Amino acid sequence: MKRTSRLAPSVFGVRVSVLWGLYRRRVKYHAVREMLAGGGIAIGVALVFGVLVANASVLGSAREIIHAVDGSASLELYARSPHGFSERVAERAARLPGVRDAAFLLRENAVVKGPRGSRSVQLVGVTAGLIRLRGTATRDLGSGALLLAGGVGLPAGVAHSIGAQTDGYITLLANGAGHAARVRAVLDSGAIGSLSTSGLVVALLPAAQAFAGEPDRITEVLVRTDPGKEQLVKGELRRLAAGRIDVLPTDAELSLLNETAKPTNQSSALFAAIGLMVGFLLALNAMLLIVPERRRAIAEMRTQGYDAAQVVVVFAFQAIVLGIASSLVGVLIGEVLARTLFETAPIYLSVAFPISGHQTVHVTTVLIAVAAGVLAALVASLVPIFFDLRSKKPVDAVLHRRGEPGQAISVKVMCWLAVAGTFIVVCVTIAVRALPGVTVIGGVMLALASLCFIPLVFLMVSRSLRWVAKRFHGGMLAIAVIELDAGATRAVVLAGVAALAVYGSTTVDGARRDLTHGLDQTFAEYIGTADLWVTTTGNNLTVNNFPVDHLVAQVAHAPDVASVRVDQGEYLDVGSRRLWIIARPPDDPSMLPRAQLLEGDLTRATGFLRRGGWAALSSAFAAERHLRVGDTFTLPTPSGAVRLGVAAITTNIGWPPGAITLNTADYARYWQTTDPAALEVNLKPGSSSIEGKRAVLAVLHDRPGLRVQTMSERIAQFQGNASQGLHSLAEIAALLLLTAALALAAALSTVIYQRRARFIALKEDGFDRLQLWRGLLIESAVLLTIGCVDGAILGIYGHALATRYLRLNTGFPAPFSFGGPQLLLTLLSIAGVSLAVIALPGYSAAGVGTESSDLQK
Repeated sequence: MKRTSRLAPSVFGVRVSVLWGLYRRRVKYHAVREMLAGGGIAIGVALVFGVLVANASVLGSAREIIHAVDGSASLELYARSPHGFSERVAERAARLPGVRDAAFLLRENAVVKGPRGSRSVQLVGVTAGLIRLRGTATRDLGSGALLLAGGVGLPAGVAHSIGAQTDGYITLLANGAGHAARVRAVLDSGAIGSLSTSGLVVALLPAAQAFAGEPDRITEVLVRTDPGKEQLVKGELRRLAAGRIDVLPTDAELSLLNETAKPTNQSSALFAAIGLMVGFLLALNAMLLIVPERRRAIAEMRTQGYDAAQVVVVFAFQAIVLGIASSLVGVLIGEVLARTLFETAPIYLSVAFPISGHQTVHVTTVLIAVAAGVLAALVASLVPIFFDLRSKKPVDAVLHRRGEPGQAISVKVMCWLAVAGTFIVVCVTIAVRALPGVTVIGGVMLALASLCFIPLVFLMVSRSLRWVAKRFHGGMLAIAVIELDAGATRAVVLAGVAALAVYGSTTVDGARRDLTHGLDQTFAEYIGTADLWVTTTGNNLTVNNFPVDHLVAQVAHAPDVASVRVDQGEYLDVGSRRLWIIARPPDDPSMLPRAQLLEGDLTRATGFLRRGGWAALSSAFAAERHLRVGDTFTLPTPSGAVRLGVAAITTNIGWPPGAITLNTADYARYWQTTDPAALEVNLKPGSSSIEGKRAVLAVLHDRPGLRVQTMSERIAQFQGNASQGLHSLAEIAALLLLTAALALAAALSTVIYQRRARFIALKEDGFDRLQLWRGLLIESAVLLTIGCVDGAILGIYGHALATRYLRLNTGFPAPFSFGGPQLLLTLLSIAGVSLAVIALPGYSAAGVGTESSDLQK
C-alpha cells in the first residue's frame, strides 16, 4: 500500500480520508444491509436505555423528594406504625441537647377526589419547623406556607389529574372517613420543585391530624443537629425511643425503596439484557449476510498491499461509525420508551413510597448505552474477518468448492460450532445451578449457543431434503435444496435470525407469563377466604387501618351476612426491607396460601399461627437472616422487640421485599391496636354476592372512605395492580417479538433482492415466475423451520432458567409452565409475519428477468 503523507492524519498508515471514502462506498452499495445491522443494535440499545432510565428514575425521583423535604436534617424519629406516637415525645426530642431544629410530620395514605377523577396520595401534615430545614421544596415558600391554614396544598400534577383548582373543594378520604377540603394552593415546580409531580398532599399538622383522625399523633420527627453533635443526638434519641420508635438517618427510606424495587428492576434487567443480546446478534447476523462481499473486499485489500492491521482498522472504523450512529438512534428511541411505555411507576411502589413521575437521565446512562452499542458493532464486524486474516493467501477468502463465492462452510467448522454450543449450554447449566445470580449472563450465552447449532442442523436438513428430492421428482424442492447449498452462509444467517427471534420471545414472554400466573394464583388464594371485602378506598395491599367502633357488629347483622372477620396489617421497616405484615384471624379458613408455601408443613404451620407466637416468613427475609422452620427471630414492633417462631417459609406473597404472616391476636398485642385493615364478610348460603354487597353498602352509607368489593372484584384489583407493576416486562416482551419478526422479514427481503441475478439465470434455464416463487417460499419455509425449532428448544430452556431466577433471586411466586399454546402462537407469529412480508418482494424478484431490464445498471 502507498505510504501516506506525514502531515495527513492516519491510523496504522491509513488516512482518515481513505477510511471515510471506503465507508461512504460501503453505505452506497450496501445501504439496506447497513440499516439492518444498525437496526439490530438500535433495538438492543433502546431496550436497555429505556429500562435503565425508568429504573433509575424511580430511585432518583424518590431521592429528590426526600432531600427536598428533609433539607439539612440528618436524623429522624420514625414510627413503626401508622398510628405514630405522641406529640409530647416529639417535643421532648426537639428540646434535646445538640438539636438545632426539629420538624414534626404526620403521614397518612389517602385518596383525593375532584371533578375529573380520583387519585391515591399520601397526606403529609407539616409544622413551621420544616421551613427552617431549608429543603428545596420549602425554601421558596417562606411565610406563604401559612396559606395552607384551613385547607390543603396540592402538587400541580395531582391537581391537574383530578381537575382541582385553587380555592376549590375536593373530597379527601382518609382513615375510612371522608372530608371536604379546600384547596388553598396548587403548588408548581417553582414553589416545591420536584414535589410538583409527586403524590404528596400537604396540610398543616393540626388539619392533617383532623383529616386522619389522629389527634396529638405524628409519625416522623426530622432533626437537624448542631455541628459535631450528631452522634450525641442519636444516642439521646435512642434513649427517648426506648426501643419502640426507629432512629434513622433521613435517607434511610432510599435503601428501603431500593430493596423494594430491586426484584422488579432485576426482572427488567434480565429481560433487557436478553433484548440487548438479541439485538447484538441480529446485528451480527446482518453483518454475516454480507460475508461473501466482505471476504472479497478483504482479499482485494490484501492484494493491494493492506496488511492485517490496516484491514482491521478499516472495518473497525466502519463498525465504530455504525455503532455510534445506531446507538444514538437507540438512545432516542429508548428515551421515548422511558417516557411512554416505562414511565408509570408501579402502583405497589407509589402507595408505599414518595415517588414522582419525573424522569431522570444521567450522562453515565447515555455513555453506557452508547458504549454497549459500539461494542456490539465492533464484535459483530471484526469477529468474522479474523478467520480470513489468519491465512497467508488472500485468495483463500473467496475459494470454494461449490455454490456462490465465499458462501461455503466446511463440515469441520459446522461440527466445531455445534461442540461449542453444547459446551456453552453445559457451562451455563452448571454456573446457574451454583450461582443463580449469573442467570442474566447465562441467558445471553444461550442466545449465542442457539446460533452455534444452526450450521450443523442446516447440513443435516439439507442432506435429508436432497435425499427426498431424488426420490420424489417434480415440484421445486430439488432446486430449493440446490439454492440453499449454494448460499450456505446466507442460509445459516437467516436461520440464525429466526432462532434469535424465537429464543428471545420465548424466554422473555415465558418468564413474564409464569410470574403473572404466580401472582394471580397468590392473590386468588389470599382473597378467596371471603365473599366480600371491606377496605379503605385505595387500600391495595390491605395495609391501611381504619376505626370500626360498632361497625363489625352492624355488618354482621346485615341481611345475607353469615359472619365477619377482622384482618389487620401494615408495612413494617426491618433493616433494609419494608415488609408487609399480614395478620389473619385465627378462625380464618386459610392462614397461608397453599401454593406459596416453600418450606414447612401447611397443617402444622397453620396450627402454630393460630396458637400464636409464630409467624410465616418470606424466603428472601428468612435467607437474609439464615432462618429455617422451627427457628426463632426478633421482630421490632411498636411495643418493642418480640421473639417469634418460624412456622413456615413462603414466597414474597406478591410484595417484593417480603411478607410476615401472623395472627390478629399477636398483632393487636404487639402493635397495640384493634383497628382492622379489612373486614372479611361471608354470606349466608344462597345469597348472591351482589345482594350481599348491597346490604353491606347500606350499613356503610355514612362511611364514604370505605368500599365493599366482591371476591372477584378484589382479585381483579390485585391482578390489575400486578399487571401494572409488570407493565414494562410485558412491553419488553411485545417489542422483542415485533422487532425480531420484522428484522427476520427484513433480512429475508434483503437476501431476495440480492439474488435477482441468480433468478435471471434460472429464468434462462426455463423456469417460470411461479416456479421460482414457489422455490423461494420453500427455501424460506425450510430456514424458518430450522431457526424456529432451534430457537424454541433453547428458548424453553432459557425460559426455565429465567423463571428459576425470578423465583430464587426475587422471591416472586413464579411456577414454571411450558406454555405450549403460547409457544405455538409465538412461532406462528414470527413465521407468519416473515412469510407474509417476503411473499410480495419474493414474487416481484421472481419476475425480474421479464420486468427489470435495468438490472445490470
